[in-house]
Amino acid sequence: MNFTSTEALLDWFDRSDGVTTDTRRCGPGKLFFALKGERFDGNAFANEALAAGCLAAVVDDPALSGDRLLHVEDVLSALQDLAHRHRTRFPGPVFGLTGSNGKTTTKELLRAVLSRSFDVHATEGNLNNHIGVPLTLLSMPADVEFALVEMGANHQGEIALLSRIADPTHGMITNVGLAHLEGFGGVEGVKKGKQELYVHLASRSGTALVPADDPDLMALSALDGLTRSLYRTEDHPPLLWRDGNAPDAPLFWSLDGTRTPGPWHAEGKPLPVQLEGPHQVANMAAAVATGLHFGVPEAEIGEALSTFEPVRQRGETVDTGRNTVIVDCYNANPSSVESTLRAFAAASHDAPLAILGDMMELGAHSAQGHRLARDVARKCGLECWVVGAQFSEHAPGDRTFPNTEEMTTALQADMLSGRTILLKGSRSMKLEELVPFL
Repeated sequence: MNFTSTEALLDWFDRSDGVTTDTRRCGPGKLFFALKGERFDGNAFANEALAAGCLAAVVDDPALSGDRLLHVEDVLSALQDLAHRHRTRFPGPVFGLTGSNGKTTTKELLRAVLSRSFDVHATEGNLNNHIGVPLTLLSMPADVEFALVEMGANHQGEIALLSRIADPTHGMITNVGLAHLEGFGGVEGVKKGKQELYVHLASRSGTALVPADDPDLMALSALDGLTRSLYRTEDHPPLLWRDGNAPDAPLFWSLDGTRTPGPWHAEGKPLPVQLEGPHQVANMAAAVATGLHFGVPEAEIGEALSTFEPVRQRGETVDTGRNTVIVDCYNANPSSVESTLRAFAAASHDAPLAILGDMMELGAHSAQGHRLARDVARKCGLECWVVGAQFSEHAPGDRTFPNTEEMTTALQADMLSGRTILLKGSRSMKLEELVPFL
């Protein structure tokens, strides 16, 4: 069988109205890629995609035949190769972003800041894996000025693959923490996996923006061929700080490493940002440093931070009428839970309650990780309810529920009121479903 080459696919792509891997999003002019998964085979829907108006369907089932069926050896590899080939047309900066915590919030902060000076194409939502990154690149117009690509991983080698596909010229690792320990094989495995972005950048004489006060990232980025742009200390500004210890204390930043606000602070007043907690200061520092690196004016950076709104389910505050609920349940690992709990406790809310859901992909570290999270809540003086099999087995809280369904039943029987409630757990726990009952 003769397979369709990447160059031939590129020609089809140029004539298309974009790519899709979902038959529900097929339509006139689309190029359908028949991906396979554990429970589905897109090849079975290729003719359905064509009937819906798709320009062509990319398949790897040799039993299929017909007009506008483009055969490749492997559909996923073909999608990734096409994305890389399309990326080579783009002359502007491609910025790769990864890390254990804060990737999506930092990505959206970078988008907000960089958009003040550039036409930015960025990863939408959480499309940051081996399928999402190609889709991000293939939705990028060739004339866009700046590409911002979020990269997620749960095992070693994945960031290297995503870097090969996106070929970033610049990049950033937000931090290295206790996330996806099962897939990475422990903390050292996480470090090695994240370092793959630095390794790729070094191989093409690229630039990494590195927080100078993070010893792990400083060590991982000490590579021949890699240019480092350091930030977040007095010697390597910008320097960001809050005026007080509260998580939502007023925010200032300066360019000279001192705690003297710059002229972009109106009359020396702080920026009215909506992001709370010390970890958000680090995320905002990353955005300021990146904006400065690419020449965004200081006043524009300040305005971008002031108008930035929290990403949904990543620290958004919901007033239910009975309680105030902080919804931070898009993802969770021991590092992010600890920092969130400490920030929540420092805010000195009236009648605070932390509701924690199981943290996934911890493997052999699950018992230790869940006990750490529960113990941090107790040390912070927080009432702590826990949900899920892992917490139930390893770290019972003040109240313990095996699943969200049983907690929902309990909340319906005894409604809470007058509380400030933090919801924090892994995505699969779906803690946001508790909000209507709070």
